[in-house]
Order: sequence, then C-alpha cells, then structure tokens
Amino acid sequence: MHDTFDLSDPEARELAAGEYVLGTLDRDQRAEFEALLAVSTDLQRSVDAWREHLQIFNQQLEPVTPPGHLWSGIVARLGLRVGLLQRLGFWRAFSGFATAAALVLAVIALTPREPAMMPGEYVFVINHASGQPAWILNATLDGKMMVQAVEPGPMPAGKGGELWMMENGTPVSLGMLPTQGQATMQLPAKMLGLMKTADFAVSMEPSSGAPGGKPSGPVIDEGKLVQIRNSTVSL
Repeated sequence: MHDTFDLSDPEARELAAGEYVLGTLDRDQRAEFEALLAVSTDLQRSVDAWREHLQIFNQQLEPVTPPGHLWSGIVARLGLRVGLLQRLGFWRAFSGFATAAALVLAVIALTPREPAMMPGEYVFVINHASGQPAWILNATLDGKMMVQAVEPGPMPAGKGGELWMMENGTPVSLGMLPTQGQATMQLPAKMLGLMKTADFAVSMEPSSGAPGGKPSGPVIDEGKLVQIRNSTVSL
C-alpha cells in the first residue's frame, strides 16, 4: 500500500478499501485511511461494497458463546453501578433489556471493531478489469486453497476462469474457478516452497480447461498471495 491514497483514482480507491476491510493495512496506513474515510462518501461506498462482498466468509464462522465476564467488563468501561441495576431487576424488565442492548451498541460504536477471522495465512483477491472483486482465494501454509466466487460476471458460453501458478517460469494449472459458491484446491507438494513468492494469474479458458494445459485466453487478473496479519483473513 502506498503512503498516500489517491481518491481520484477508482482503481487505487478500490484497492485501498479492499485492504482496509481485509485488515492488511499497518497501523499508520489504517489511521490515514480512516481519516480519508471520514470525509469521502465515495470511499465509504467502496468500503461498504467490500464488506458486503466479504460477508460470505462471516457466514462460515461458528457461533461463539460470549465469556461470562463480558457484561461486567461493559459495566466497568461505562462506569455503571452493578448493584443498582440488579436491585431494579435490570435483566428481568423489557425496558432494562432494551437499555442493555443500547449500551452494548454504544460500546461497539465507540470501540475499534475487531475484524472477524477466518483461518488462513494468505489471500489473493481476483478482480475484474473494473477493479471489482470476482473471486477471493484464501490459502493456508500447507497448500490448501479455498476459492469463493464473489461476482465472476457473465462469460461467453462454455468459458470460465482458470487459476494458474508460475513454477520457474512455467504456468501450472490449479483448476477451474467456481462460477458460484466455493471450491477447494490443493497445491502440489513440490510447489509449496514457491507459494509465498510465485505469481498467480486467472485466464478465461474453456470450461473443461485450457487446451494442452497451457493458458490460451485473455488474462482476467494476476498477482501474488498477500500475507494476512496474525495468520488470519481479517474481514
């Protein structure tokens, strides 16, 4: 990510918004981005669009029961008197329940939100030429890859996107990308050592795969896997 953001450049704006939502910006970049976000409606729309696209990951997370000390922590942070709330039957009254909900929302609004997490060490966001995400590829250190179709868009009949990884200058097919939903792929063991630095690309090929195992159609996008902080995909 560059030190500054050019909000007049749609491609740079989309890239910055995507990295912000994914959580790959460092502390200084995030602070700068959020300062721009506060005054740019275009950037706010881009962030909202990315969050909507990436919400698909949240749907895969298992529900987590909040720890028992959560309410006491909220009370402590807001300076409330627990004894008084208990004597008033705070949790038994509907109005009290509504107040508690409002307090929780206030804490959420005033506290930096921790992003939801999904296991994985690397991500590659595959974009259309317009800069909008078409697929999101999540990879683990053992070479397992999960590809989620975001909005691949219409393709000619009998065509699809094929994922390639460069091995010492030679493109190696990793398989066809899903037109909807998700698909899993496994990187060959001999290529695990190249995963962190190799170039990846997606080209438009026949749905059955590129003829002769070599890319033949136009390239949709190319790039490298991006390491995710804390070894997780941040949404």
